[in-house]
Amino acid sequence: MALFNCRAALKRSCPAWWIAIAVLTAFSGALSATQRPASADRTANQFLPLEIGTAVELKIGGGQQHVYQLALRADQFASVTVEQRGIDVVVELSSPTGTSIAEFDSESREWGQERVGVVAGAPVMYQLTIKPKYPKALAGLYGIQVAEVRTATEADRSLYEAHTLNTEATRLESSGKYDEARGLASRALELVEATPGPGDAYAGYLLMRLAEIERSKGDYPSAEQLLQRAVSVNETALGRQDPQTAYSVMRLGALYNAMDDHGKSEPLLQEALAITEQTLGPEHPRVSNCLMALAALHHDREDFGRAVLELQRAMAIAEKTFEPNDFGILAIVHNLGDVYLDLHDYDRAETLTERALRALEDRYGAENPRLTNSLQNLGVIAHEKKQYERALEFLRRAQLIREKTAGSRHPQSGELVLTMGDVYRSMGDYRKALETYEQSLEVLESTAGPYHKLTLLNLLSIATAYSAQGDLRRALEYETRADLVLEKDVDLNLQVGSEREKLVYITSASKQTDRTLSLHALMAPADRAATELAALVLLQRKGRLLDAMSGNLAALRRRLNPEDRMLLDQLGTTTSQLAKLALNGPGKTLPDAYRAELARMEEQREKLETDISARNAEFRGHSQPVTLASVRAAVPSDAALVEFAVYRPFDPKAEIETEAYGPPRYIVYVLRQQELVRWRDLGNAQEIDDAVMALRQALRDPRRRDVQQRARAVDDKTMRPVRALVGDATRLLISPDGALNLIPFEALVDEQGHYSVERYSIDYLTSGRDLLRMQVARASRSRPVVIADPVFGEPAAPRDVQKLTLASARSERRSVTSAEDLASVYFAPLAGTAEEARAIKSLFPDATVLTRDQATKSALSQVDAPRMLHIATHGFFLEDRAGDTAARKGTIAGGGTRSIDASVRIENPLLRSGLALSGANSNKGPDDDGILTAMEASGLNLWGTKLVTLSACDTGVGEVKNGEGVYGLRRAFLLAGAETLVMSLWSVSDYVTREIMTAYYGGLKDGLGRGDALRQAQLAMLARPNRRHPFYWASFIQAGDWANLDGQR
Repeated sequence: MALFNCRAALKRSCPAWWIAIAVLTAFSGALSATQRPASADRTANQFLPLEIGTAVELKIGGGQQHVYQLALRADQFASVTVEQRGIDVVVELSSPTGTSIAEFDSESREWGQERVGVVAGAPVMYQLTIKPKYPKALAGLYGIQVAEVRTATEADRSLYEAHTLNTEATRLESSGKYDEARGLASRALELVEATPGPGDAYAGYLLMRLAEIERSKGDYPSAEQLLQRAVSVNETALGRQDPQTAYSVMRLGALYNAMDDHGKSEPLLQEALAITEQTLGPEHPRVSNCLMALAALHHDREDFGRAVLELQRAMAIAEKTFEPNDFGILAIVHNLGDVYLDLHDYDRAETLTERALRALEDRYGAENPRLTNSLQNLGVIAHEKKQYERALEFLRRAQLIREKTAGSRHPQSGELVLTMGDVYRSMGDYRKALETYEQSLEVLESTAGPYHKLTLLNLLSIATAYSAQGDLRRALEYETRADLVLEKDVDLNLQVGSEREKLVYITSASKQTDRTLSLHALMAPADRAATELAALVLLQRKGRLLDAMSGNLAALRRRLNPEDRMLLDQLGTTTSQLAKLALNGPGKTLPDAYRAELARMEEQREKLETDISARNAEFRGHSQPVTLASVRAAVPSDAALVEFAVYRPFDPKAEIETEAYGPPRYIVYVLRQQELVRWRDLGNAQEIDDAVMALRQALRDPRRRDVQQRARAVDDKTMRPVRALVGDATRLLISPDGALNLIPFEALVDEQGHYSVERYSIDYLTSGRDLLRMQVARASRSRPVVIADPVFGEPAAPRDVQKLTLASARSERRSVTSAEDLASVYFAPLAGTAEEARAIKSLFPDATVLTRDQATKSALSQVDAPRMLHIATHGFFLEDRAGDTAARKGTIAGGGTRSIDASVRIENPLLRSGLALSGANSNKGPDDDGILTAMEASGLNLWGTKLVTLSACDTGVGEVKNGEGVYGLRRAFLLAGAETLVMSLWSVSDYVTREIMTAYYGGLKDGLGRGDALRQAQLAMLARPNRRHPFYWASFIQAGDWANLDGQR
């Protein structure tokens, strides 16, 4: 939900659709029948007599209904059976005057039986109406007969009363009278459970009905419990593959989507769709319902194209069976408009939403609760179009209806007030906006909870209004509160969400980081509190996504003893419970009781983290709280932490969201141990990125004469301002962002024409919080391991791959640079890496060397925290940009390089990069396919490994995400526990690689630090006339701890 688009979609706020599916016990009586149009009056002379025990068979189609009379004496019970023979019908029981008493619809298939039971409290002539369930249904046959008439039993009376109560509850719910509806539905459920037992399928139906009422009231936890019971009861009574069971599964999946638990939602919705298509057919209206639920899920996950396709298919099905103004069609129309609203296609969204609103008004009246979501969306659309009075008119009308049905102290009511505050702010009426925001905040904090996304949005809106007013003190107060809430939300969402949910969530959260940095840089540049808040936010959030997606805690769990593993499992359970409680809000729980339970759960989680941290240093390294003071204290006295960031400037006075964010810019914050945070805005990001890309091209080609000119241009935009901030620091701990991740800062040239490597020792971090992990002592568990010269094998390749094989044979150290996926990549032999391994072995005789057939994925996966790990092989990165790689498809790498570049669409970024090991070309089997992905690398046991060297080219590159660093191997090995990682940024020859690696390991052997040894190797190569081009000496960079192998800095 965007800052300026505070609204609820139909798919979230109320049931967008409901098709009754009651399973009933026996009913009946003496009947008369007549055939007539649906609009005909019910007069006595239209009914034809029907004898008890005599079956009648008639044809009926859409738009028709047949009415029968059922005469009963007092206390009589009648059982009627309706056989569906090619058409799905509904049986409606009415009084002699035509007032509806109950509806029966047990069978959703076109062939099956409806069983109706009626009890007369007094002598009466009932009317039974048979009508097609769907208005446009093709004609089909049905048979009807009275099975028996007898004296009613208590069970008969209870079941009949349950049906009449449910019918009235449905009417009340439709009118928005949820409390009254809930009372009647609850009573109906009690009667059914007390009669045939809770396993009866009608109980399953009533559980679903009651759950929908609770959902309409906003009580999601109660709705969840009821739907879970419904699924269980339906499965027991009918089986998992029954349409009614599928419907309850679908409703549970839709509820989880409304609760933002997409990981639980999608498998349930997909299962429900599959069962429904199998049992009812692909064109059945129930399929339309499933598609709507899936579209709502994909809409929430910002997969808008998929949502539109699903809604279009749902519409095609619905239009075949429903009239244009049926609610099933209107819900689809509204939801399509809602998707277009989020796509900022306001004209199309407005047309669809107005159509839905007009039809809903005609069908249900001007004050029906079904109107509120369309009214609210029209208010948002008018707001985006700067039609502010019109926006307020829609929103006020929606609020009046919602308060009548849900009350003023309801999350959805609070959301509407918040949306009105946004309109006042856009109008420049900040006083009225703040007054409205405070009103909505009070409601949302108590009803949705302090960590709900609406509460967060409310705090941000208040901060924005104060900022627009120029009240920086109050703006900073609320921005700080919002950042505290977001930090809690980030923590919980990244602990429990699916991979895709984490990606979407972090992308959304980056907007608030932009706002915090903008508040400091644009509104309060001289304010110390604003500066420190901005720096803290960067330290907390940068690189969080990869940390969460790595699965490193799962790897840790495998290494724990049983007692510690049990504690870690308890922590996982507690975190899940806390996330559910915090993110879903209080429901029916009173605010004070909710806050107390939240505090208790947070305390329980904190205690478990403390206990595990005291017992396990690795967990302690992963879970330390990030504060400005702790990070500053971890910066050595001769060093400076240089934290770069890309942000989009946010204008608090902008009227609408599309005008609020400016073009991205770079900013840098510098932390030193005993100094205040210093910072500088570096300018337009595109200009800096263009300079970086130009430099990268020059760095990768030793023939380029303009490399110093390009390096000077980047230095002027980035390092020249930094030099003014770092003072006398001689070591720079650089945490890059954006395209700056892909260049070696050592190769930048200052005003005097010197490379940065000549002035500074440079070490790289994903985030300054990595310094906290370095404070935790780690002991190696085994001797060094060197992996080199794998036997990649020869595939049974198709013709196009065989051509690449022949090309590779002419130059044995060449490899494919692009391909559709790894299946079409050929990894060329790297015999020269064996010599590299022998050179390292000569320096570290205790090293275990694995070459040829021993250089396997299995062997690498089994390493046990070796002191050093050196891997000399091909690296690969699968681009997620088909057009970008297509132009390079089939090309061959430069002589003697070790890199692979392919194109494939894989969602998890840690699965798009990796290393090739023995058997990579032949794909030996699922347990050892010769490919180690970054995801798998993040699960290696490297806690205690001092140094990992990836002596494969391009191992330092990957997909760059602002605020996240590089999605690739460089982060994965650090997450696995390695203290230091040495990697490359471009392809160089085997010979040059061996040259610099030999010098590097020689420095390590002499006791130099892991960073200083690399620097000295680079300086030595730089001093040679034929190696002065940075192509030769600057491709390898060092990330992580810079201490020597004994831990001395």
